[in-house]
Amino acid sequence: MPTDTGAPERIAGLTTNRKHETYRNHDLISAFFKGEFGGRVIQRGKTLLEISGGGIDENLVELRAFVDQRMAELTATDAPAPTAEAYVAAFRHILPRLSEGHRAMLKAHFHAPDRIITATQLARAAGYHGHGAANLQYGFVGRYLFEELPTPLEIRKDGTPIYTMALATGVDRQGEEHEWRWQMRPEVAAAIRYLGLTQ
Repeated sequence: MPTDTGAPERIAGLTTNRKHETYRNHDLISAFFKGEFGGRVIQRGKTLLEISGGGIDENLVELRAFVDQRMAELTATDAPAPTAEAYVAAFRHILPRLSEGHRAMLKAHFHAPDRIITATQLARAAGYHGHGAANLQYGFVGRYLFEELPTPLEIRKDGTPIYTMALATGVDRQGEEHEWRWQMRPEVAAAIRYLGLTQ
């Protein structure tokens, strides 16, 4: 949800007009400061883009376009797969958001034969009532991970992304989605083992 501060703020003793919003897990800042308009895209404390000119709202449009382009490049089907180290860093950021049920599903998926599991089996491991709850909750884990580490995702017919694909690939995908057998990505398996989430 975008956060618009809008009102003038004091920065280093100077009054500035400034807007800040969170967009696709990036912080966008557009401001009039020291006599000029400028903007930045920041993610996890690192500045990815800095622009000058335009106006506060015009700069936000440009900053959003940069983020959209960046996400498109990171999630292109020919984009290289993230490394296990990148997954470790991403999981470290999302660990506080993972419930006991989420952790139980990751553990069960890791220990499943060939690391292949169904939503029904995930539900059983987490104590959820049915595959629907497991699909929803495992999708949340996938979305958290995707927001930290964008990867190519397949899109459903209704246009929504299949966030579970941030964690796993679908094998034997006949029938309804809850019957798919999901195979954990090797890099995800290596990351959660390293972080002690498999014990």
